[in-house]
Amino acid sequence: MHSTTYRLLLAIGGMGLSGCVYSFRSGALPPQVRTITIMPFTNEATLVVPTLVQTLTEAVRQKFVTQSSLILSTGKSDLTLYGRIIDFKVAPVAIQGSQQAAQNRLSITVEVRCMSEAFPELRWEQTFMNFSDFPAAQPLSQVQEALVSDISDRIAQDIVNKTLSNW
Repeated sequence: MHSTTYRLLLAIGGMGLSGCVYSFRSGALPPQVRTITIMPFTNEATLVVPTLVQTLTEAVRQKFVTQSSLILSTGKSDLTLYGRIIDFKVAPVAIQGSQQAAQNRLSITVEVRCMSEAFPELRWEQTFMNFSDFPAAQPLSQVQEALVSDISDRIAQDIVNKTLSNW
């Protein structure tokens, strides 16, 4: 076999194998893990946004529904996620020449625990933080809903990645 052809077949075979390794469809979970309960997040941040708990909890649930084979449950499950919002803050990030902020950053931090009676090796606890910048001239009230949705979506993705692949 010609060496170029051999290398090409080896590369194609390697790509096929690597596709299996990086699957997020419950790849790192034992096949016996079939259900997950995602408890409503609690809000312990100093600044309370009324819609944040629902937005974040729903984002996590939707990510699991669309990116895993786990079945959402409201009762006893193989895995149970508990989350609490510990920080919600706005801070300046880009200062202009006049010492005035050009950009502000909204950041959200959550602590999440994954519990399992049947699979204690799958238990974990981790803090997740994400943020989004917006023009300082724009009031938070005008962009808050969109920013919260975007940040919640990214945090939810991190939680799903941690749960399914244990990174």
